Amino acid sequence: MKHQEIIESLPWYVNGTLSQTERAEIAQHLAAGCRECAQEVASLTALRKAVVAVGDQGPEPSPYLLNRALAQIEDYERTRVQAQDRQTESAKPSPSWLAEMSAIWGRKTPVFARVALAVQMALLLAVGAIAVYEYNRPPIIYKVSTGSQAQGTGATVGVIFNENASERDIRQALDGIGGTIIGGPSAQNMYTIELKVPQGNTAEIEKILDKLRQNRRIVSLAQQAQ
Repeated sequence: MKHQEIIESLPWYVNGTLSQTERAEIAQHLAAGCRECAQEVASLTALRKAVVAVGDQGPEPSPYLLNRALAQIEDYERTRVQAQDRQTESAKPSPSWLAEMSAIWGRKTPVFARVALAVQMALLLAVGAIAVYEYNRPPIIYKVSTGSQAQGTGATVGVIFNENASERDIRQALDGIGGTIIGGPSAQNMYTIELKVPQGNTAEIEKILDKLRQNRRIVSLAQQAQ
């Protein structure tokens, strides 16, 4: 056995579930002075003792519960073997990573190793689901009912945003001109934006409109409100 194979088999070595040949190979490797494997054996041994100690402190289950648990384990093992037989007969190869996971799970794995593996798989699935959701989520589009906000004393302009503009892009564009959406979208997808500039300040309003028009990535049209 190679060093990597040996260090991956150490949990079963400490758990006492390897064959005599495998145990002899690992013992010979440890006797040769591999410090990394020796430290791993020490850590796993301490962890196993801690698990056993916690188990000894718990209440002893009743014979009925113990027999029921053993029956469920036998049921599970029998179903697993039958499922493996059906999978072999179907002659349909599984992806390499799935085959490796099945092989690891099917071995006489210590309980703490199975729990750690299950937690990692659950985290991977959760992260994957979030990534898919974020990728497929459509961009948020503002929808403001007409008259939902009272118009103040500031000047108003009409703006049509690009279809691919995100909510963040639109907010940044509005912050850059000190504007607030107070109405829209209209049938032409135009929004009414209220500015902090007074209505009579034509020069400043034109500057803001020019700034919006130059931001072609976010804005497709900017004009004075009708």
